[in-house]
Amino acid sequence: MKFSNFSFADKIKNARLFLIEKLPYKSIFITTGLLATIWFLLRVIPKPSRAGYPCMRTAAPLMSGFVLYILSLTSSVVIFRKAKAFFIRKNYTTAILLFLVSIFAGGTFFILHNQKPVYAKIAVISEPPDGANNPMGVEHGIMPGRVVWAWNENATNDDCENIPGNSFWDYKNNDTLIIRSMVEESVIELTGKTNIQSAWQAIFTNHNLKKYGESRGYQPNEKIFIKINQGTASWLLTEQEKANGFAIQSSGTIQPSWRANYYAATETGPFVVLNILRQLVNIADVPQEEIYIGDPMAHIYDHNFKVWSNEFPNVKYVDKTTEDFNRTYILPSMESSMEYSDKGEILEETVESYFEEMEAADYMINVACLKSHRRAGITLCAKNHFGSITRNGASHLHNSLISISDDGLDQSNAGYKKYRVLVDIMGHKYLGKNTMLFISEGLFGGSASEITAPRKWNMPPFNGHWTNSVFMSLDQVALESVCYDFLRTEYNGINQSEDYPNWLGVDDYLHQAADTTNWPDNFTYNPDNEGPLKSLGVHEHWNNAENMQYSRNLGNDYGIELIQISGELVSSPQLINKTTSLKTFPNPFNNELNIAFGLDDPGHINIALYNLEGKLIEELAHRYFEVGKHKIHWNTQNTNMISGSYIIKLTGTSSIKNYSQSIKVQFIK
Repeated sequence: MKFSNFSFADKIKNARLFLIEKLPYKSIFITTGLLATIWFLLRVIPKPSRAGYPCMRTAAPLMSGFVLYILSLTSSVVIFRKAKAFFIRKNYTTAILLFLVSIFAGGTFFILHNQKPVYAKIAVISEPPDGANNPMGVEHGIMPGRVVWAWNENATNDDCENIPGNSFWDYKNNDTLIIRSMVEESVIELTGKTNIQSAWQAIFTNHNLKKYGESRGYQPNEKIFIKINQGTASWLLTEQEKANGFAIQSSGTIQPSWRANYYAATETGPFVVLNILRQLVNIADVPQEEIYIGDPMAHIYDHNFKVWSNEFPNVKYVDKTTEDFNRTYILPSMESSMEYSDKGEILEETVESYFEEMEAADYMINVACLKSHRRAGITLCAKNHFGSITRNGASHLHNSLISISDDGLDQSNAGYKKYRVLVDIMGHKYLGKNTMLFISEGLFGGSASEITAPRKWNMPPFNGHWTNSVFMSLDQVALESVCYDFLRTEYNGINQSEDYPNWLGVDDYLHQAADTTNWPDNFTYNPDNEGPLKSLGVHEHWNNAENMQYSRNLGNDYGIELIQISGELVSSPQLINKTTSLKTFPNPFNNELNIAFGLDDPGHINIALYNLEGKLIEELAHRYFEVGKHKIHWNTQNTNMISGSYIIKLTGTSSIKNYSQSIKVQFIK
């Protein structure tokens, strides 16, 4: 095995795998025990509070076992010699007692010397503790909480083997016309518009309303950064291969031989991104020169680059190590971009930097992959940004994940209400908050390991075939919640033998991103130093894996709505539109306003005040109302409204109806 062409972190990772497989357990025990003891003492003595860090909790049992090992060995020898001395002096009682103690110490040494490593494995949960259809958080998006799932069983070639010459990125394994239709229909359905042009206008407008409070679309000279998942390109390529155009996977070169284990890893393929580029450039009129694509910590494989650049040569395909082969060299920011909210207590790091082009982007599109993960349980849009930092690796971020060991065996950081760096990422102004569209690419869904080839899925509707799916949302929490439900259903120890997505607390970061009450006690997420984060989206679980329905699919006006293209698998109730007897008095009004309405079917109702430009001024009611007449009283004395005309808007949904009605009111100060 050759390590000369890899980073220090990758050398350590692969050396560790080699040691585990080749060396005797006793050698591993002694070596790791000694290193753990030294590490623990060096870290904890200067700062005792570090004893609670995840890495220290991992080192502690190794250290204590090693110390007990040494003590049992030395005490067995010393006590045996003492027993022998008492026996010579004919003090037989003491000699026998010491001899028995020596045997006990020697037995302890024998057990420790021959035992295999034991890891902190926890029980797999059968269902998330928050149950089904229990939404938390605030929905985002044009159609609040909507996630679109495009599935077409004919999108890919079932005979794809993911071997050299027959890989998931090859044209012969993708029906490009079907994929083009899937991506286009998803964007339209996501916005509720009737055509792709108005859909992109709505997406840009939605982003600018959230970011600037401005109702406007794309403007000249604004930049878009498309973040892809290409992580293995940061460590699989040799220097020679990089110089040859990053063509290792598409050329089929497998050197050294262990690389065969990682060939065709589940990462971004060419065709979903190609169609996003087509829509941005040809439909939304975004100049190619204003678009950046890349995984900043890594490179872009040739099997993607050639497809994209052949049609869009002026797009900037980013790389942080070379300007050759039409890649665009990008620079790290000179200043720290993020301050981790744990203040170094868990990550042992306090700040992070990103790339100048990423920070300068006006919009971001996050294209993650549908796959599980041996440390986080799942890896989607949030974790995709582990590749956005300017360092050579992201191992320093792993202490906040479920498993604190690379092999996933030590899950001592499982559970809920713990610091999760993914929440900082989702709430950061250059990352999650600057993303206008979240995509999870699942044409070839991920296998159990995040760095191995795709695997055919067994859960319905896949039934032993490729996943053939694309997921999209304007609500990052909702998207990851839906993808998590798919992943935990497939990787449950039955459909697939692995169970990573079903570890306890895999969705802890989604609970916290959705609702601040789920944060750790006495803890605040504030990655930008601009104030505590608010709800980043809505989280819930579907009712069951057969119907896949979320709260809005069941007729409620709150929670996630999963829209499946073609509508054959996930159904929503067919609702009729209904107005109410909405009235206000007095009108004009000054210090108080009364709003009256009636319902002939119970449901969740939202009543809000808007100015004539459509900007929300005040939410007056958002709750469940029974059948009958209702009245809301609003005291305006604590508002900063100016005199003028406003709109009172009532919206809501019952089990069979959509309620919607507006009325103009006049405020006199």
